[in-house]
Amino acid sequence: MSEAISPAVSPLRGHSEARVPAGDAAVTLTERKLVSLVQVAAWPETAEQVEGILASLIGCAPPQGPAGSSGDAGGAILALSPGRWLVESGDPRLAARLGEQIPPALGAVADLSHARIAIRVSGPKAAWVLAKGLALDLHPQAFPPMKVAQSAVHEVGVVVRRLSADKLGGDSFDLYVYRGFALSFWDWLTEAAAETGYRVDPPGSA
Repeated sequence: MSEAISPAVSPLRGHSEARVPAGDAAVTLTERKLVSLVQVAAWPETAEQVEGILASLIGCAPPQGPAGSSGDAGGAILALSPGRWLVESGDPRLAARLGEQIPPALGAVADLSHARIAIRVSGPKAAWVLAKGLALDLHPQAFPPMKVAQSAVHEVGVVVRRLSADKLGGDSFDLYVYRGFALSFWDWLTEAAAETGYRVDPPGSA
């Protein structure tokens, strides 16, 4: 497996390699490149200051609201709840840099880079497939682009971020899944997508 996916061996190795279906595919599944993933929590009185530090370091605007997000895979901030964020970056030193700028007096920094994997689900039937297991209203009006939610699929905890939603097949979601449950989640996902037809793009290509 390419080291571009993760410094550690992917739990999906042997399962997430590229596959092209014989027929049409309404869903595309991709194991995303995940370099650094860090959880940051602030004290109530320091939340605004910490959010400003995150936005400055990542180089994007702060998320809009406690369930919003900003940025892209090169640098993104996902608001999990008031004063708590999931931060993704292509910088392998992200956790160390955040630790330097956010001392205990301001908040706490936890490196989750080896604790989760990221899977992208896209295509015109992406929301339809995910709705089979997610207890979330995925209609674009209820769950618009850039919104974030914590949920579970068959008792596997996931963080879901919608990237896009349109009527031309542009639905796209990123899911952050606990590493220890990655294979069982992948098995559920491919089974759920089998009805619509799916393809698997090469790991790290999303």
